[in-house]
Amino acid sequence: MRIFQSDQDQPDNPAAPQVPHSGRAVISRKLRELYDAVQDEGIPDKFLDLLEKLDEAESRAKTKASEE
Repeated sequence: MRIFQSDQDQPDNPAAPQVPHSGRAVISRKLRELYDAVQDEGIPDKFLDLLEKLDEAESRAKTKASEE
């Protein structure tokens, strides 16, 4: 079973609704705008702190493993 349908695929169900090219263009543009907005948000400080703690814990674990 395929999840996505490309422009070249023939629909399994000819009665299924089809999105016209102009509609796909609008959807594509809106998705790009949303992606760009999310990408520009940056990473919250809380998350950066959590990543830093994880890096430190991994470093300590590697050091401890190499000492054994």
